[in-house]
Amino acid sequence: MNMELKMSTVYEYDRIDVDPVTFQVIHHRLNSIIDEQGATLSAISGSPLVNEATDYNTGIFRANGELVAMGKTVLLHAASVATMVKHIIADCEDEPGIAPGDMFLVNNPYKGSLHAPDMGLVAPVFHGEQRIGWVGVCCHQLDVGGMAPGGSFPEAVDVRQEGVLIPPLKVVENGAFRHDIIEMITGMSRLPANMNLDFRGMLAANTVALRRIEETVAQYGVDTVLSVMDDSIDKTEAEVRKRLREMPDGVFRSQTFLDHDGASNRLYRIKVEMTKKGDTLTFDFTGSDDQSPRFINCTEGGLSAGVRASVLPILAHDLPWNEGVFRPVEIESREGSVVSARFPAPVSQGPLGAMWLVETVATNALSKLVSTTEGYMAEAQASPNGGPDHLGLHGLNQHGEFFHSSILDMIYVGGGAYAHRDGLSPQGHRHMPAVRLQNVESNEQVAPILYLYRQMVPDTGGAGRNRGGTSLGTGYVLHGVDHMELRMACHGYESPTAFGIFGGFPGACNMRSFRRGASADGIIGNGVIPRETADLDGEVLTLPAKMTKPEEFTSADIYEMSPSAGAGWGDPLDRDAALVAADVRDGEVSIGAAKTIYGVELKDGVLDEAATEKARAAIRETRSSWPLAKALTDAPDPDGSWDLLAPVGDMASISRTGGKAYFRCGCGSAIAPASENWKDYAKRGSADSGDLGPRIKLHADLDAALYACPSCGRIHAVEFGMKGEAPLWDIELAI
Repeated sequence: MNMELKMSTVYEYDRIDVDPVTFQVIHHRLNSIIDEQGATLSAISGSPLVNEATDYNTGIFRANGELVAMGKTVLLHAASVATMVKHIIADCEDEPGIAPGDMFLVNNPYKGSLHAPDMGLVAPVFHGEQRIGWVGVCCHQLDVGGMAPGGSFPEAVDVRQEGVLIPPLKVVENGAFRHDIIEMITGMSRLPANMNLDFRGMLAANTVALRRIEETVAQYGVDTVLSVMDDSIDKTEAEVRKRLREMPDGVFRSQTFLDHDGASNRLYRIKVEMTKKGDTLTFDFTGSDDQSPRFINCTEGGLSAGVRASVLPILAHDLPWNEGVFRPVEIESREGSVVSARFPAPVSQGPLGAMWLVETVATNALSKLVSTTEGYMAEAQASPNGGPDHLGLHGLNQHGEFFHSSILDMIYVGGGAYAHRDGLSPQGHRHMPAVRLQNVESNEQVAPILYLYRQMVPDTGGAGRNRGGTSLGTGYVLHGVDHMELRMACHGYESPTAFGIFGGFPGACNMRSFRRGASADGIIGNGVIPRETADLDGEVLTLPAKMTKPEEFTSADIYEMSPSAGAGWGDPLDRDAALVAADVRDGEVSIGAAKTIYGVELKDGVLDEAATEKARAAIRETRSSWPLAKALTDAPDPDGSWDLLAPVGDMASISRTGGKAYFRCGCGSAIAPASENWKDYAKRGSADSGDLGPRIKLHADLDAALYACPSCGRIHAVEFGMKGEAPLWDIELAI
């Protein structure tokens, strides 16, 4: 698409040198403006998605759509609103025109939105009659019409079935809504009052941002303010490029598999080949599978959103989050693929589908890159949770009103582990750093449910020397109504999409239990809360990862869910046995997992050091029997003279001895020539579901392989691939 921007109406300013004090004052004021946008939206919107779960974001943009400042709520919108701005300019500059007091609404996924429920309201910022920038806000709507309540449709085969699609549409003129247009849009929603209130909150958020920018321009002058905006972007770009130059060049690969597309339980590969050269990064997703006929796809804009969300916390953890972070980044894709779908492919799973796994694999590739440089390794992480299990609950609530669920307990998930610490328990979604989590009482007030429990679930965090964070599981029954309808959709159900790094094990798969006819209403009526459900009456239904038809939920039934969690860092056998014993006492690791995965033996809850040492030795002995595809001939002396070329995580390296470079284990032994895939020279073990954790399931087409040092048995990688495929060369340094 030709996105050439017309600059005739854009203010052309004289860039000036701004003194450091004034620069910092204006820079921080711009950031305070986006915070005030968010506070204004929250004060007016009645949506629990906004007020309880912060499912929105705000931003300020330059005249051509470059990001100046953004909120810390949903990072995926860093790309989406910027893309909306560029489409507004391309589509509306000539007709109907862009004027002071206008605002434009967008929710078309092929015009910048992540999926139809994410609606953006964007306003131009003018100085006199010339445009100097934009402000925008995007938030998730509870219902946008379409085939069923909510906004996620496994049965859809066309994006036009997934709810109202709004291209850039001028809905505000002279600072006020065009009520005829707003009535038309809200009339397509099953929850028009909620949508209307959100729109008014978005209008107010943009209005206050416009006012604050105008005040700043009046105080400091337009050229000064614009110079600060552009200087901030340029300074961030320069620092990101400097950091990239300090890291070795190379190719870093990562892949994962999205299970079940809504029609069939097949796997979709999402693969990135990230090339770092000098001060640039290229994310190549052309190796990803073709688009699905169902709703799991993302658009090219969604692909950009996933990549940007991965980059921000790793390369710019301590920098202003603006366009400068992304200027060194290039993205390549293949139109018609699952990560760059061709219109009119359905995409309503949005951030919870392929887009989520774009962020996952990009985060993994970036983490491997920064782990090759000591000064940046602390920002590398194992995979965050592999994707939420969406729970859709709809029908008439306890107040007799139509209700569609806003229950987001799936956000209570563990984070990925780091080289220096365990993942947080829970952390929340990685791309929502300023997330707020819904409380039980608020949910029970608005939804016809009663919580049986919300508690930490053992063995959800991936095992490792540093383990992934633990997630919270929940159990629900209906309360105040006799029946509702359930719709569920997730991936990571039979594919561990939260995968570990440098030998860490994957985080748990999404798991759920629906117990039909458990007499929950009768039990609760007798004054008992059934927190333990395994021995209750009723039939436990086996439900697919994604459901195209709703399941009836009655007051006698019990629904339970346990989400995915963060993955581990490093070989579990390297974890301090005392920490494992503490994990068991704290309810984060089960006794069984402590024994079979960590090799830790407990006696009456107390660490048995002698038995643990024996158990770990037995596990390493088993690994020594694994087959070896290639043997390293003329292996160099582990105790010889070695030069470190680059670390590979904190338990391996690329090192040189005798004029040759090798992939070298932390035990000192060379595993493979650095010019070849080290996995071909490693011991290879095959893993079943239970070998990786009691909450791991493997799709019939997936293979799980563990690659260990032939000398010491330390696991350096746990990899998932299609059966029969060669191992992925994940770190290929240009050394």
